[in-house]
Amino acid sequence: MELAGRLDRFWAAIIDRALFLGLVAATVALSIFRGSSSPVFVIGCIVALLALVGAQVWLLTAHGQTIGKRIIGLRIVKVSDMTNGGFVTNVLLRTVANAAISAVPVAGSIYFLADPAFIFRDDRRCVHDHIAGTCVIKA
Repeated sequence: MELAGRLDRFWAAIIDRALFLGLVAATVALSIFRGSSSPVFVIGCIVALLALVGAQVWLLTAHGQTIGKRIIGLRIVKVSDMTNGGFVTNVLLRTVANAAISAVPVAGSIYFLADPAFIFRDDRRCVHDHIAGTCVIKA
């Protein structure tokens, strides 16, 4: 199995963030355009965001991919046996734990910057990959 390239991982992350930020931006733009934020509109926006998060969680759990990784042709596997880590590994350890560490005042900011910098090591694994025992490969 071939490790994912650094640029491939970068573009997959950009796609995932663009989807989320695009949905938020569309919500704000529609709210401004409509001139009001009716409860039905707000609930609709919340449902759309939850649907995106749900799709990402399902893809990570079932396939070891996010939407961005799927588009670019990458997937997350456990280093120990090259299998999909499922919900605990891919969602809780790689995503939730990573976000929790990043949220710690001061130290979280340092971690937030250091985490992706580890991609430049020979094993191409970020800190969150080491925490979860994963690597990203070409699908």
